Amino acid sequence: MKIYIPWLSSLLLIIIFSSCRNDNVSPIRNVRFDPGLLNPLQAAGGIPCTAHSYYYNGAEKSLGTVYSGMILLSFNDDLNHEKATAAAAQHGFIELLGQPVQTNSARLYPAKMAAGLSCQQVEVALIEIAKDPAVDYAAPYFESAGGQLLGVSNEFIVVVEEGRQPAAQVLKRLSEATQTEIVSTLSKDTFVLRTDKNSRGNALEMANFFHEQPSIKHAEPDFVVSLAM
Repeated sequence: MKIYIPWLSSLLLIIIFSSCRNDNVSPIRNVRFDPGLLNPLQAAGGIPCTAHSYYYNGAEKSLGTVYSGMILLSFNDDLNHEKATAAAAQHGFIELLGQPVQTNSARLYPAKMAAGLSCQQVEVALIEIAKDPAVDYAAPYFESAGGQLLGVSNEFIVVVEEGRQPAAQVLKRLSEATQTEIVSTLSKDTFVLRTDKNSRGNALEMANFFHEQPSIKHAEPDFVVSLAM
């Protein structure tokens, strides 16, 4: 269902994922952002934001620091868009909730952050919102050199090295250790795994962790590619 909001007609959020396009957003009404919600971060002073990277085709690719304007969320399966919007409205640092995009294992909502946040404050906001029982997953966006926004999906791809142990057995051991889950098998040695807020990290962090394991040939996160205008 499309929601048209006249006073936001000048704001367009385009979500591109698997050749799908969503250009509607839902406002979080009657919520005033209180910078004090993220005041614990003020103690960080001049500490720089964390720089992130991932591996692709055997090379490390830089993502830079967390984008301060948007995050990516998934909610409990029993929450429809209206209820997800209400859940997001409980957090004053979220201004808009976009239409969801579907991965193999979750509905992911782009959430526009209140203006004026630093990348450090967004990192704190991700930790805070993950405490919400209604939220299943929270992850950042990164801004690419071409201006696209790369949201860290809840899934990542893993290729297992050929060895004495069957690939599925290797993945089972690692997924149990990291509280991740095998979603699908793409080939005898290639798998899609999912994360949630109870995993040892988001899909970017887990892909990097798996990449470092001697039994893993390759691991990379899946991204939601977005344009915010």
